[in-house]
Amino acid sequence: MKIYIIDDDIDIVNSLTAYLEAAGYEVGSQYEEEGLVENLEGFDPDLIILDVMFPGDPGAGFRMARTIRHQDRFSKIPVIMLSAVNKEGEFLSKFSSRDIDEVYLPVTEFVEKPVDPSVLIEKIKKLT
Repeated sequence: MKIYIIDDDIDIVNSLTAYLEAAGYEVGSQYEEEGLVENLEGFDPDLIILDVMFPGDPGAGFRMARTIRHQDRFSKIPVIMLSAVNKEGEFLSKFSSRDIDEVYLPVTEFVEKPVDPSVLIEKIKKLT
């Protein structure tokens, strides 16, 4: 199974990649929004892990989630959103699975940062 990680933090990408590869997954990644659709098409993931906040744009992950859902090829692929929002206080409210919305926040699940790898693997197994 192929998992694609989109996160600006290289340490998070590297640690998740190591853990997921050890669990038998093929992993691809990128660190910014640029080239999102082309990179996804090239990798053809079964599941996407997406960060919420990116440098200079704390809501970039929301926009990328919407971009992914508007691509027919990726519209049904599970998206797990990584969020430190609840800890960093960037937004006025906290995010949870209750906030998932097909228009504004079209993701499948949330996972809090720092990521507990066993929780992430369980969610991946549940979604695929």
